[in-house]
Amino acid sequence: MNLPSSTATQTSVTSTSASDDAVEDSTEICDECGSRDAWVIHSARVRGTLRFLCTHCLLRLQPGSFCPICFAFYDSSPPHPSRRVSCTKCISLTHTQCAGDANPSSYVCPPCRDDSFSFFRLIIDSDGGRSVDKSLSEAFLCAAKIAASSMNKAVTAAKCEAERRGREAAVARKRAREALEDVVKLEAKEKARLAIPKPKEASVEVSASRDQKPKMSPASNGAAKETESPATTSSSGQRKKQSPGVQMARVKQESDASSK
Repeated sequence: MNLPSSTATQTSVTSTSASDDAVEDSTEICDECGSRDAWVIHSARVRGTLRFLCTHCLLRLQPGSFCPICFAFYDSSPPHPSRRVSCTKCISLTHTQCAGDANPSSYVCPPCRDDSFSFFRLIIDSDGGRSVDKSLSEAFLCAAKIAASSMNKAVTAAKCEAERRGREAAVARKRAREALEDVVKLEAKEKARLAIPKPKEASVEVSASRDQKPKMSPASNGAAKETESPATTSSSGQRKKQSPGVQMARVKQESDASSK
């Protein structure tokens, strides 16, 4: 299959710093190796971070997600241990039929076996045209599936996180409303308590008023003396009005009574 030419623009020596920054920030560049082929760049979530990677780098960073020989995507369901061979240098899992007669105890996958190995090396024609064969197409399709799966998982995780935060916000809002209602109730109780006089203080005031003896003023004392003086003067006046004869007769009677 023939491929379109690279869409990356070559920056000249006289280009400005602004254009250089735009090229560096472009999503058409692989974050890992710097490849500028836009049609082979995948948007994937790797270890919780959104990255833009070419086919080779994406497969290199996800060795346990596919078979490195037939490029079968496992999608979180690797083959049974009896039907797979683990690499002794990485976490890649190869089908037993793909590994052939390799010794499982010392098996090394193709990427770890050759430092110059590339999952996606384009075929360049004599006229400069680029093309891919079946193996490269399978590698590209596997990388696309890995990228789509990672983004789906990221969407699910973001949705769960948003729902969790929404529930926490609802609980916090409910608690804040309840706290505000409690404050209003306490304020109303305090106002009602301040409006009613204290019964203990009132009883103390009443008992104190009862214990106090009435004090007579000087004017009242003078009036009492004045009321008593006429009675005494009247009795003494009566004594003075008695005649001397009467007095002598009374004395004589008293003496006769004593002689008897």
